[in-house]
Amino acid sequence: MKTINSFSVITQRLFFAVAVIGAAFAVSCTTTDLEPEPLTIDDANVAADLLAAADFEEVDDITANMMGVAESGLGGRVDGNGHDDRCKCAEVTHDKEAQIITIDFGEGCEDDNGIVRSGKIIINYDGKRFLPGSSWVTTFEDFYVNDRHIEGIKTVTNISEDLFAEPTFHIVLEEGKVTWPDETFATREADKVRVWKRADNPLLDEVHILAESITAGINREEVKYSCVVIEDLVFLRTCRGKQKGRIPVAGVKEVTLGENVYTVDFGDGECDTIVTITTGDESETVDLSDR
Repeated sequence: MKTINSFSVITQRLFFAVAVIGAAFAVSCTTTDLEPEPLTIDDANVAADLLAAADFEEVDDITANMMGVAESGLGGRVDGNGHDDRCKCAEVTHDKEAQIITIDFGEGCEDDNGIVRSGKIIINYDGKRFLPGSSWVTTFEDFYVNDRHIEGIKTVTNISEDLFAEPTFHIVLEEGKVTWPDETFATREADKVRVWKRADNPLLDEVHILAESITAGINREEVKYSCVVIEDLVFLRTCRGKQKGRIPVAGVKEVTLGENVYTVDFGDGECDTIVTITTGDESETVDLSDR
């Protein structure tokens, strides 16, 4: 099976960015006699990154669901209602000849959990999603989630060994950006591998983001950050809720904000929005639903 070791050029850029940050820090340590300040947990910025990640993870899930619905039809208007409650008031169209799926949330489409989406998610695909070698590119047109403006170009390639293996996808995000209503924003690039672990009951499906998947960018405070998955991140479909389902139920990632490094533990499988953030000897529990 093709693995995370086959990262694209974007991966090299991300690791280079992390290396530059580390080099800069090393130089600063040798040019000052001042004692370093004790580390404190910057939970606001760590939480902001986690929620930005959740926005893009949810787009992956919505896209996959609507591609499945579109594949079962002949084209034209697609009935997404009943397949994904997040799209129940969206207009989903499928241009089969051009291989384009458009999810149009209009000026505001509220789902059962009170999340409001507006604008369009546009999917250009080549081949059916479960066919090894197939791919699709997701872009956005004035797309907002609860007044957060989501931008970027996401390319997904099916790298499964064959049709009988667990569906495995290589995902690259370029020019990603989340802008909040106060006009602060965070940029985001990512290179990750996503495995869909299907169960007999679709409600029990799991999605795993594999270890070594990485993201990097600049956060709302204009500080460079990078994230590396240390232990696979696990998402459960049964946990879908106002925030649940957007947040992993298990797994660990390492977040570097400027000169500080934080470990984020998503727990042991409980369907909640609680994470534990640790740096050095300090540890703090944060409920992302409050953010």
